[in-house]
Amino acid sequence: MAKKSNLIKLGDAISQLFKQEKLDIKISQFTVKNSWKEIVGEMVANSTTEIFFNDKIIFVTLSSAALKHELSFRKEEMITNINNFCGYKLVEQIVIR
Repeated sequence: MAKKSNLIKLGDAISQLFKQEKLDIKISQFTVKNSWKEIVGEMVANSTTEIFFNDKIIFVTLSSAALKHELSFRKEEMITNINNFCGYKLVEQIVIR
């Protein structure tokens, strides 16, 4: 009688663990925060005081009222840039404060 093998590849096991614990999303969020300057540009990054995520919503706090107003018209562009950077749809909405 042949014995069934329960072995899986290590890479597959790690990938499955990441998805199960939603670590892949958390790592992507961390990467977006650390690469913020590359994603949105130096001017926006220098005025950013806080970034945090709640599900598929990113909250960005800016120190410049003029920049807040300008970026309110560029939300879709910023969402697209973030999602293109990650390679999948990490963000569906952006809240600028």
